[in-house]
Amino acid sequence: MAYPTAMWDVIGLWTGWVLMLMIYSYPLYKENPVYRTAEYMFIGMMLAINVVTNFSNVVRICITPMMGGDFLMIVPLILGIMIYTMLIPEYRWVSRYPVALLVGAGFGLGIRGTIAPNIQDAIISTITAPSDGGMMAWINFLYIAVGLICSMMYFLLTFEHTGPLKAPTRIGRLFIMIALGAYFGNTVLFRFTMLTGRAQFFLQVLKLIPM
Repeated sequence: MAYPTAMWDVIGLWTGWVLMLMIYSYPLYKENPVYRTAEYMFIGMMLAINVVTNFSNVVRICITPMMGGDFLMIVPLILGIMIYTMLIPEYRWVSRYPVALLVGAGFGLGIRGTIAPNIQDAIISTITAPSDGGMMAWINFLYIAVGLICSMMYFLLTFEHTGPLKAPTRIGRLFIMIALGAYFGNTVLFRFTMLTGRAQFFLQVLKLIPM
């Protein structure tokens, strides 16, 4: 992509560059008025965008069908209005009912979408021996099976980890440490990837590398 030539495009590009430097002044130096200004601008713009987007969604999903004859849509509309009673101290208790309904529905849908892929499929994959793939498939199967069993035994807190439980629980602890190390490594790489993208944008704005 070529470097923009239109005035507003160039202004937008340099504005983003300056705001990026303002945000990165916090990790590079410390919290300062420049960082707080950029932070408040970001929060304000995100709040404005969310207000406009949510209002448009309410009109499109709820009010328009209700005006067309779908009067059942008045139920979620009333529940949504009830949530705003938390801003009024004497009527704050009213907001507990729609919040409880949202939490319960979200929890139920979350459990429904979690059990099959994260628990059921994981158990089936662990106890099902590979039918093909050669020796490496069996090595992976045994590695996962031993790691799962030993890691679960490590959390048997009702028994002291001595005697027959000493060796498998120590192995389970090693597997847990390896998993946490890999997770931390992935997090660090993800952060560096984000930093690489910002560094590329920094150089592109200064025309040191092509867009």
